[in-house]
Amino acid sequence: MSIKWIQLDLARQMETIDTIEKFIKIMAEAGYNGILLYLEDRIRTASYPYPKDNECHTEEQMCQLVDYAAKLGVEIVPCVATLGHAERFLRHPELAHLSEVRDGIKERFGGNRKDEFCPTEPEFYPFMERYLTEVAALFPSKYFHAGLDEFFNYCLCPRCKAAAPDYESQRKMFVDHVIKIHDILAKLGKRMAMWSDMFEIYKEAIYEVPNDILMFDWQYQADVRFYLAHLFDCTVEDRFATNEKLGLDCVIAPAEFILSNMTTSLKFAEGQKSCNGYVLTNWEKSDAFLLRYLPQYVFTGLLINGMPEDEAYAEMVRRLFGTDDAILRSTLKLIYTQGLWRHFNSVSEGKLFTRDFFGLPYPSQELDIAAFNIISEKLPQVKTDLGKRIIEDLLYAVHEKIISHKLKKLYQDALDGHPAEFEKIEELHNELLQLIETLEKKWDVNRPGITPNVFSNKLPIIKAQLEKQLSNLRNCAFMKVRICAPDGYGIQHTRISLKKDGKWTMVADRVLKPNGVNIALAECFIPVPKELLGADALKIESYGMGGVGICWVELGKAQPKAILSADGIVEHPEHLLDNDVKFTWFGSQSTREDYLNASRAETVHSVVLSLA
Repeated sequence: MSIKWIQLDLARQMETIDTIEKFIKIMAEAGYNGILLYLEDRIRTASYPYPKDNECHTEEQMCQLVDYAAKLGVEIVPCVATLGHAERFLRHPELAHLSEVRDGIKERFGGNRKDEFCPTEPEFYPFMERYLTEVAALFPSKYFHAGLDEFFNYCLCPRCKAAAPDYESQRKMFVDHVIKIHDILAKLGKRMAMWSDMFEIYKEAIYEVPNDILMFDWQYQADVRFYLAHLFDCTVEDRFATNEKLGLDCVIAPAEFILSNMTTSLKFAEGQKSCNGYVLTNWEKSDAFLLRYLPQYVFTGLLINGMPEDEAYAEMVRRLFGTDDAILRSTLKLIYTQGLWRHFNSVSEGKLFTRDFFGLPYPSQELDIAAFNIISEKLPQVKTDLGKRIIEDLLYAVHEKIISHKLKKLYQDALDGHPAEFEKIEELHNELLQLIETLEKKWDVNRPGITPNVFSNKLPIIKAQLEKQLSNLRNCAFMKVRICAPDGYGIQHTRISLKKDGKWTMVADRVLKPNGVNIALAECFIPVPKELLGADALKIESYGMGGVGICWVELGKAQPKAILSADGIVEHPEHLLDNDVKFTWFGSQSTREDYLNASRAETVHSVVLSLA
């Protein structure tokens, strides 16, 4: 593999130039020969003067990084999103007219978020060519990454619908867009790279794009054994064979969230003729510091340069922590095998009030506690200043997981009718808020001069969120909804209403998601005002993309008694009358087909049940 890169996501979180240079140095020493800077709009240029000083890097700073990296034998490759993930560009009023979602148009997920360029807007391509030209001039690398992943709001505006009213014309518009960006970059002397996931929707398009494009085939599952599609029906395909047939070079692009994704991705790609490299991606570090992930980055750099896995891990520990301690090494590997969580969403309503049908993850909870205690005790043996900072930050990450595990058990016990331990819950809420306060203070150490301080902004939001959830636990009744989400993602909206005294009251309208993307069966608890206890009917409505399976619904002692009506696509509504895992399926079984046909996604599928 000639390409051995690591990505740094600067779009979601800026870092100081000093931090980026230190990152480049450590990665160069680990064996990476390139840094993919995921930028979106983070460089202010003559044609794009809109970002404030605290929101962007200057052209001079980018040139400084390029020069610094070159001395270490590392090339810097820019990534600018050229279709989806354009929210940073489109937040500026001067560019709002370039958005696909505008003038009251609703996005496919139901909101009005402006995160995608409109390819039929006359000013779009001139703007994009000017910006790409200015950014490309800063980077000597022959590569330029053009994004092109996850453009979920494609072809929604009236002009795009008129230009591309059906699948074939949408596919052609996508291909035309890829060719236009490719030609712009080729004119600048650059070889285009792109994420390949949207070829899962427009399957034939991959046969029509220029074959000198470098494809980034990303896989984030814990055990990579085949190419698994993302979100859209989770189809399985032999993408390496397709790339080889078409003469397309590709790289395998795992993420650093969990250790096994990085190692199995490498094994999956080894020996594939079309695979020309390995790019370790990292994402969204606004509420996490890079420190806790450095062991993952260094280990993987050594691994992709041919070092055996155990030897690479031992060498990583020696370099970063200055020790050969086997217990510390095993404990670090345990933590990263368990995986780190990206955000504080582990204490959201969707997490605390939802559980795996087969119970809570007690082994994970105990392993996290053991790992926290062991690395706390091993901290004095760490010889390097950097290693001590890594351990400190890693302890914050594991501490958050432990708090979340404990909170979840207390919430779930209360939901199951056990005496609620409100005092313990409040103590854990306070412990979590204190942890965020600690991270708030660490911000100025790890990101001096970078604003805003995300933890300062997040603290009051999480405090209000926890107070609301505890109030619901104290004061509400709860409806249990057992769901089946075969692909584990869940993007179909579910609306639930109760009828009492002849009046319907909606109690939920949201995506009911499993606890994690690998869990198919989950139980969700929905807060319901106590005055609705005794309702005599229940209505379940579903709309969106891909459908959802619902196995069982109950409110207190009230359970479904009979089916009163059903409308739309509702397969086997009678299964809702049995307390088991047979599911009633609402809507389509193809997220891809719903994406391509907006009217299907907008159709409401419903069933009304009497309650006894």
